[in-house]
Order: sequence, then C-alpha cells, then structure tokens
Amino acid sequence: MKNILICVTGLTPQVVTETLYCLTIQKKITIDELYILTTTRGRDVILGKDNFYNKKKEDPYPPLKKEINRMCEKYKKIKIPRFESSHILVASDLSIELSDIRDDKHNKLFPNKLCEFLMKKSKDKDSILHCSISGGRKSMSVDMAFGLSLFGRENDKLWHVLTHEKYEFKGFFPETNSQEKDLELAELPYVRLRSIIGISTSNENFEKMSYTDIVSHTQNELKKKTADKLFISYKRREMWYGENMRIKIEPKQIDFYRYFIENGSSFKNPIKLDALKKHFSIDKRTGEPIKGFDESNIRQHRSKLNSKIKNALNNTDLTEMFLIHSGAYGESEYYINITNDNIEFID
Repeated sequence: MKNILICVTGLTPQVVTETLYCLTIQKKITIDELYILTTTRGRDVILGKDNFYNKKKEDPYPPLKKEINRMCEKYKKIKIPRFESSHILVASDLSIELSDIRDDKHNKLFPNKLCEFLMKKSKDKDSILHCSISGGRKSMSVDMAFGLSLFGRENDKLWHVLTHEKYEFKGFFPETNSQEKDLELAELPYVRLRSIIGISTSNENFEKMSYTDIVSHTQNELKKKTADKLFISYKRREMWYGENMRIKIEPKQIDFYRYFIENGSSFKNPIKLDALKKHFSIDKRTGEPIKGFDESNIRQHRSKLNSKIKNALNNTDLTEMFLIHSGAYGESEYYINITNDNIEFID
C-alpha cells in the first residue's frame, strides 16, 4: 500500500518537513510520494527562489527538497519520498497562475484545482492519502478539509502539525531533542461523503464535477432530505408548506407544476420549452385544445407561480428549492429542484 502526503502551503514550507517527520517518527508511517498545492510565490519559496524568510540576507533559504534530503540523512528512519518539481501544483485560470488567494474568484479556483487532484489520486485503490492542513492561508486549509470530506476513503487521513512558536519560521525540522518534543501531529476526524454523493450523482457524473458544482449539488440534496413536504390540492386550489406558506393556485398552474415533478426535472435534466408546448396544447381534463397556450403563456404561468412562492415563503433556501428555474439555455428550458419525495398532490 502506497502512502501519499498531500500538503497545502503558502510561504511556510517547513510544515511539509515537520509533517513528514511526525508521520514517520511519531506515527510510524512511511511516506512514498509527496505533493504540494500552493501559489506561484509559494512555489518559488519551495524551490528556494524567494527571499521571504531571509530578508536581511541576499540568499533565500535552501529549496525544500534539499531540506527533505538533509532531514532524511540525519534521521535514517525517514525515507526520502518521491518529490519532483511537477509535484508542486499551482491553480491557474486561462494560463494565469494564482500568485495569492484573496478574492472570491481565487477561492473558487483553488478548491476546484485541489479537489480535481484529490479526485484523481483517490482513484488509486492501492494508496492512502495523508492530507495536511497546516500550511497556507486558512481558506486553503478549509479547502483541504472540505475536499477530503468529498473524496476521502475509509483509510485516508487528515493531519495537522503544531510546533512551539519559538521554532516557527526557523529550521525545517527538529534539530534537537527539545525541538522534537515541541512538535505534535494530530489526526483530525472528518465526515466522509464520497459514497453518498457518488450515489446521488450516479458516480460517473461525480467524477466530472468541479468542487463548486459538488457543493451546490450536495446542498440541494441536503435541502431535499431535511425539508417537509409541499402539498398541493386541486379541490382547494391551494399550495402550502407547513405553516410558512399557503397560496392560491389555479388548476392549470397545478398541472404545469406537476409536469416538472412527474418528468423528473432537475438542473441536469431540464424540461425543454418545446416539450412544454406540446404537452399543454391539449387540456388533460377536458381533452379540448387549449387556445393560445404558447411560449408567452408558459412564461406567464412560471412567473406567476414563482412570484406567489417568493412572496409567501420568506426563506431563501426553501424558495430556491420550490421555484421553477430557467436552465442553461435560459427561457428555452426549465426545472424544479424538488422530487416526488418532497411533494404530495391531493385530490
């Protein structure tokens, strides 16, 4: 079984050697491969090209790989892991690499890159992932923890290394017994969602989705699991949800809403406008043609229903769940986020 160490770092690559040291010496785990996800400046620090730590001197600190080799030479029990320059990964957007992680765009780009990598590595059944959250900006640590929750398997581990503040930003690994005693590695428990999300996305789609897509999908699934039922009555001409929403609704609007539910509409499976026009060209109750039921009527029904739901239900999450949304092609396709489990038609 191959042990792979995956770290996120910013300008403190010491956390990599400290984690490697603790895993081998304290936890008796031999690391075979090492990968680091960072920024462009973080990569320069790792390669020994940035003067961040040594501002009073002309030369930057030595490359991380050199320090790893030196540590392994000092401590014979530590195996030198496979660590190439290609193992240093930087998220990029249209060939522009991230120099830092500060704004909303960066905080989508980095976790997408991280999760893409975790997904790839977790496909290897003969490996165990050891993921460290000790380095980089706090958002990078959060991304690592969330990413492992999505893709982590039973034996994959989440770690956090701590050292005494007087040793921070100095050496790359313990040089004395006192330094060694002040170095601690904690295993962090995390929720493994891989099997649950894999089933709900038919597994194949799961492996093609970005981190932000998976977050959105998972949030919708949780809403469905925890939400009460939405009731719709033909006889009473009402739609209601608990005590928070009760609105009047016409039979045609009920049929319109029901069509989305019974045909399994979703973000991945929207209903085309042409299918709606064809279905509603005949009144299903009377068998008579519906005069003037064209695109404008469809949009009008959708608009009226959505307006009633928004006005009656003052809850953003639930509102998004019950609304009729436009699909990727806007007004030419539609869907609702709920399923048969979340709705009951009466009469």
